[in-house]
Amino acid sequence: MQTPWRSIARTALVVGLGVGVAYGADQTILGLSFLAKDTGQPTRRRVVVKARETSSPNTFVSDPTTGGATLTLTANGGTPTTQTFTLPAANWRGDATRGFKYRDATGTAGAIKLVAMKLTRNGRFLVKILATGKTGTVSIVPPNPGTDACALIAIGGGDSYSIRFGPDSQISNKDGRLFRAKRPALEGSCVTTTTTSTSTSHPSTTSTTLYGSPSRAFLGRVTSLVD
Repeated sequence: MQTPWRSIARTALVVGLGVGVAYGADQTILGLSFLAKDTGQPTRRRVVVKARETSSPNTFVSDPTTGGATLTLTANGGTPTTQTFTLPAANWRGDATRGFKYRDATGTAGAIKLVAMKLTRNGRFLVKILATGKTGTVSIVPPNPGTDACALIAIGGGDSYSIRFGPDSQISNKDGRLFRAKRPALEGSCVTTTTTSTSTSHPSTTSTTLYGSPSRAFLGRVTSLVD
């Protein structure tokens, strides 16, 4: 789908998320649904993200089976939460032709059970993400009320992939137990860049942050499948 967000940022970035890995461009993918569920028991928390983009120009850059990746989930609203997960290379399978799949059924690396990314022959780019409190800590909870959300997959040594659910999404909230954003009209980046003036000798500085980070703690970014 061609949208005003279709252009891919080509600024070189580095993510300061404790992994010290260089990244390339940020590619945007049209989201399908973002679900955050919390029944009051941390082990039953669940986040499911799906994306489905037809006639997608996106491509796979670099290889998470060798470089690993990180995943940052953000749910904004009354009580926003952001959490970054490390996805080690050992749990990835696939290639740039078939797509890549991350599996961790027993939670050896944390709460992310599945990340699947696929580009089909007819040009569909598909993504599915599953985080579960059964196998690790999930800090993402319904923002009560939720307004928007984002999922950012950043491949080590390659590009990042943003799935943004902005205010143009179909939003539903159920107390603090469930937040859902569906079918955004536009795709967009989970990375924002701001420029601020500092001094005459150093006229400006640029900082890049993860979209929706409530504490702005993720400074330093100079950086199967859907139904």
